[in-house]
Amino acid sequence: MTKTAFVTGGTGFIGLNLVELLVREGWDVTALHRPTSNLRYLNRFPIELTEGSITEPESLARGIPQGTDVVFHVAGDTSFWSKQNTRQNAINIDGTRNVVEAAISRGVGTLIHTSSISAWGRVSGTITEETPMLGKDSWINYERSKHLGELEALKGMDRGMKVVVMNPAAVAGPYDATTWGRIFFLMRENVLTAAPPGTITVGHVHEVVAAHLAAVTKGANGERYILGGPEIDTADFIAEIARVSGVEKVPKKAPGFVLKLFGRLSVMAAAWTGKEPDVTPETAEVTSQTGTHFSSEKAMRELGYGSRPVEVAVKDNYEWLVEEGLLAPLA
Repeated sequence: MTKTAFVTGGTGFIGLNLVELLVREGWDVTALHRPTSNLRYLNRFPIELTEGSITEPESLARGIPQGTDVVFHVAGDTSFWSKQNTRQNAINIDGTRNVVEAAISRGVGTLIHTSSISAWGRVSGTITEETPMLGKDSWINYERSKHLGELEALKGMDRGMKVVVMNPAAVAGPYDATTWGRIFFLMRENVLTAAPPGTITVGHVHEVVAAHLAAVTKGANGERYILGGPEIDTADFIAEIARVSGVEKVPKKAPGFVLKLFGRLSVMAAAWTGKEPDVTPETAEVTSQTGTHFSSEKAMRELGYGSRPVEVAVKDNYEWLVEEGLLAPLA
């Protein structure tokens, strides 16, 4: 019998890779999209589309087919600009509450909720799923809202629904033109003049979405799963993007205090321009962080989660951008 899935955030980076995997595995998929969403890639798949938003409960109740097996709640607001905190809370916290309510009303048995390692907040050392979460008390609203969003998702268990939380770290790979993939364009335009001093843990998006699918049958109810990968200096990650895409000028690592000062100045400038700054105090804080290591051992053990070299993820992202005509290959 064919499995049925409802996907939020299907037009995004992780969502598109998830939809592609579900279709390949024979699932019937319904994907939610906003009226203004770019459907260029979703339209390539044999799926049902339903218009709405996770901030509009009636569109969820209307869009989720009755008796859907699994809701994959991937949608989220990833802004690190405090001006967007109200919007972010409406999506990451209230929107998740709406998804849970709608899923229960439509008889959904399982919710796979995409969160982030950011839900742990300002922590250090080696982090596992057992490490106490501090996100709800963070001054960085993205961290706060992701933690509180998880708590909303987990409330679904009290209503008889299986809930599994996925906590990806940095994710790289195909279908990304706006998150880490944006660095390819910044490098070509020669506007990325410095690299953050922190470290990141990078997961390949194909492994991340495979873990989402595995969580349906192998994930434990009420459990979190960290989806990380190799740890690398952010400056080295950017240097790999430069190498793969043929850019000779590689940004040097900037001291943390310089990045944080630039973040404060950028926010002041944004108050006049209204344009979201590339660097904010929040992004400066997060990208300057070192000494925090996220362990994916639980996901590897229980979900079969795999780790691929950073070079593979960067290469796959680059080749997709070129194939789609979004980035011209350098001679």
